[in-house]
Amino acid sequence: MRPLNTRETKASRVWRVLQKYNAITQTTSDGKALSERVAGRTLFQFDKTFGEKTTTREVYSDVAQGIVESVVNGLNGTIFAYGQTSSGKTFTMQGSGTIEDGTVSDGGVVHMAARDIFTQIRNNPGRVFLIRVSFIEIYNEKVRDLLDTGTADKVLQIREDSSRGVFVINATENIITDFESLLGTLFAGEKHRTFAGTAMNERSSRSHTVFRVTVESRKCKESDDASASDDDGDDEAVCISTLNLVDLAGSVSVKHTGATGDRLKEGAKINQRYVCHYMYLNASESLLKD
Repeated sequence: MRPLNTRETKASRVWRVLQKYNAITQTTSDGKALSERVAGRTLFQFDKTFGEKTTTREVYSDVAQGIVESVVNGLNGTIFAYGQTSSGKTFTMQGSGTIEDGTVSDGGVVHMAARDIFTQIRNNPGRVFLIRVSFIEIYNEKVRDLLDTGTADKVLQIREDSSRGVFVINATENIITDFESLLGTLFAGEKHRTFAGTAMNERSSRSHTVFRVTVESRKCKESDDASASDDDGDDEAVCISTLNLVDLAGSVSVKHTGATGDRLKEGAKINQRYVCHYMYLNASESLLKD
């Protein structure tokens, strides 16, 4: 839970985290318990909660770091932020207003994940790695390639087959060699993302973005003598896995955002289920291909 803003502190009831119980509950504005506490209405329990003073680094360490490690080791993984507009999704994922702004200090989940990927690669000299990235936006049910600056209005198609799973046709994939080039790709793509102001958030993300990091690796080729003594037959196997870093657009009741026109149309499309279906299918598979 992020700190309360000025508007929220003036309300007669506010939400507070009860970290000891992994729950959130409504209290009075000065933190006193309400006379009634009803599960599912004024009290909600979760697998894990983080209070207002929790850093993004703590959230990343508890929630995301293990997923990133698994991806480098060959398992697909997805990390996504979901919830109401102005709740802190983009800040958590990007560290600040933009991914480039978020490079200050530790940054957001995206920066920490990228840094960890290359740290693990350096710590694994026995394998050769190839990193590829793509960056797409889903806006009003249309898929756009944020890395293809020459075709800003081109709509991409999502397909599925038995060998590749779910994929986006003709999405740009850049080969990445280090942490800096990965962030540079993110900076370039984010400049083409769709933002707009609402009554609840002056720079609201109006689209879902999916940043995909594909990690391919194989064992380093050993000397002839070593190969002769270690004939396990899997030296040429290539391990392929994908990390999806997702920032979903914020959902909220129209009456709270004051949405009209294009903003109203966006709100109706923002939480279409197919984006979650797309991410779920990709996260459900673990790949080890020869």
